[in-house]
Amino acid sequence: MKITVLNKMKLTDTFWKEYELDLQEAKLSYLNWAIGYAREPMPEYQHLFLWDHQKEFCIVNSRYGRSFAISPFGTGVRGVPRLRDKGIPRGLDEIDIALKARLTTNTGHIRTAISKTLDSGNLDEARQMILNYYWLKLGPHELLFDRIQYGRDHAGKVKKGKWTIEDESEGWKTLTGIRNRIVNVIRYEEDLQEEYIEHLDKPLPGFGRNSKSTFLSSAMTWNRYGLCAFDCGPVLWSKRGFVHFNRVKERMNKIGWPYRSTTSQVLRPLYTIALNYRRPPIRRRGAPDEGYSLRSLRHRACQIWEIIDNILEEIHDRRQRIE
Repeated sequence: MKITVLNKMKLTDTFWKEYELDLQEAKLSYLNWAIGYAREPMPEYQHLFLWDHQKEFCIVNSRYGRSFAISPFGTGVRGVPRLRDKGIPRGLDEIDIALKARLTTNTGHIRTAISKTLDSGNLDEARQMILNYYWLKLGPHELLFDRIQYGRDHAGKVKKGKWTIEDESEGWKTLTGIRNRIVNVIRYEEDLQEEYIEHLDKPLPGFGRNSKSTFLSSAMTWNRYGLCAFDCGPVLWSKRGFVHFNRVKERMNKIGWPYRSTTSQVLRPLYTIALNYRRPPIRRRGAPDEGYSLRSLRHRACQIWEIIDNILEEIHDRRQRIE
């Protein structure tokens, strides 16, 4: 595969398209590996990964993010220990090492490009870069899998939907606050104010001198075992060229998202949705745990692997056609 060269640190549509396809392949690779090789958390910790209605560990739709416990690359988090594998973990070949390296390198290019753009004072361009990145990383997952849109308060007034996380603050001086604001922007087609952009590359409270201390260095990283969109999908790509987030935002605004319209109405005119984890063959309505359990997915492994192989072939074909 050709390596995209950045011209004066500008991220071209070709770069973004290749990055988009790489992320989709990473999702498929994790799913492929998980079905074949993932291990359940130890029994004494398994309850931490079950919603109240669940009886079995699910590699999709579990309580604390599937990849936190089952990644082949690193140990679990959130207080859930995981036995270390000796040598190369079984099934690691299911996740292309070159793909992992490419994602790490290209995420670094995005981070550097944003930093350089901030140095030049071009806040609008930096804004578009950060929104493109977070949209690709989390946006379709938020819309098609979590389906978090809006709720109502005790008086019936419409308000933003909850993330179901403890800290939902949107302060522009903290890592969590900036991230929450960016994610809400891509969920609700809101505006990302200048103070957030200006603080992307500034030292943030709570970090020591020798640790990563800015939003770009701490939150702009391809995380090989903490990106829940890997195992919640969806797998999709821009239909024509590369769809920047500003086009998605225009679409949301046109159809009255989130108070009117549906996620499909937002995404389908712009994207080819190759695999939606809320639909077969991943989900099975009426089955125990909706078919998301490790046992259920392994029972259907051959069917799912065939679909994964076909999608990977389509991704390869699309890469060859990128100009």
